[in-house]
Formats: sequence, structure tokens, C-alpha cells
Amino acid sequence: MRFLFFLIVSVLSLSLWAQDDIKVNKLPKFSVRASVGIPKVVSSKALRSSFSAVVSSDISVNYTLFSSFYVGLGYSHIYFQSQKHFREQFVNTNMQMQNGYLKIGYDHFFSDRGFTTIGLNAGSSSTKYSGIVYKADSLKGKYPTAFTSSYAEPFFGINFLVEPNFGFGGFISYHYNFSQFNPAYPGFDKWLDYSRISNKWSTSMITVGFGFYYGIGKVK
Repeated sequence: MRFLFFLIVSVLSLSLWAQDDIKVNKLPKFSVRASVGIPKVVSSKALRSSFSAVVSSDISVNYTLFSSFYVGLGYSHIYFQSQKHFREQFVNTNMQMQNGYLKIGYDHFFSDRGFTTIGLNAGSSSTKYSGIVYKADSLKGKYPTAFTSSYAEPFFGINFLVEPNFGFGGFISYHYNFSQFNPAYPGFDKWLDYSRISNKWSTSMITVGFGFYYGIGKVK
């Protein structure tokens, strides 16, 4: 909640700080968009009991097709750390997701220097576990430590231009990965009893964070 409050205050401050003489109602054809956020796991209890998401980062290159609709190609990275009850047993396994995606979005100006963005990222996700601590040597090599899957991520953002081609803002997104967490892959099933922990849902997260926009070239 403190982070969300800080984000709202920051976005409002940016809107007040933005130059008063900027009057833009159209963006350049090409743009670079990036973001940094804090994800919150909202899917299976087994995943929430195993890892907490620390940070996510994202960058994409985009092209406006017509009107305010655009498409882009991007890359994102999400870092997870093991929960406290594992770390107390000196199990510091981490999980990392690296995602390549196609972006489809729409920009809408609500003022001379502010615009909202709504869209969807969809693509392939590569997940890898590192720093695995096995309960017994016989478990080494028994389970995969990396796998690939597909995912979809709708998002909504609000941006304020501080220069004609440069802006900041905030965003919220929902990441849905079409894979189910398996505690045996990182070896967690030997350190925690999962028999009473629900694991019915695929991996999903809600992310709140800061967004950055940079338009390339001049508006025609």
C-alpha cells in the first residue's frame, strides 16, 4: 500500500512538474517504452508459499500503425526470491522469468500533455531456478531446473509528457502464465510439506510500477 501511495503521489507530481507550454495530441510513429515494477503473486497458494516476486523490468520498441493503435516487440524480466521459511533453512533458491513478447496497444490523450495506454503483451516465457539446495544428492538431475511456457499480460498506464517526446507515468498489469508451479523443480517439496497447500491455478501476478515513454522522431 505504501508503494501504491508513493506511485500515485509521484505521478501527480509529474503532471504538475510537466512544462505548461507543451501542447501535444499526437505521438511519433516510433517509440521506446520501458517500465519497472513490483509484482504480487495472486495465483496458487503453493507458489505464494514458495516465492515472492521482488522486481520486474520491461522494455519495448513500438510502431504506430494507424490512429493511436500501435504494435511492438519487447523483453521483460521478473525476479523472485524464496520465502522466509526457506531462507531460514539456508535455502536461497531464486526464480527468474525472461519473457519475449508482441505488444498491441492504444494511446488516448486526455489533456495537452497526458495520455493513457491500454494494451496486451503476449509471448513466450523462459523460467529458470538458480541456487537450488537439494535435500539429498540423489535428487540432483531428477527434475528440470528450467522450462518454457506462453503467457498473456493486459495492462493499463497513464503518462505525462515533460518534453514533447519524453514522459513518465504509472501502470498496472496482470500477468497470466499458462504453466502451473511445480515445487519439485526447485526441490522445495523436500523442505516444505505441500500436501495441504492448494496448487490448482496457473502462475499469475499483478504488477504496479513506473512507466517511461520516449518518442523517436517528429510528429507528422
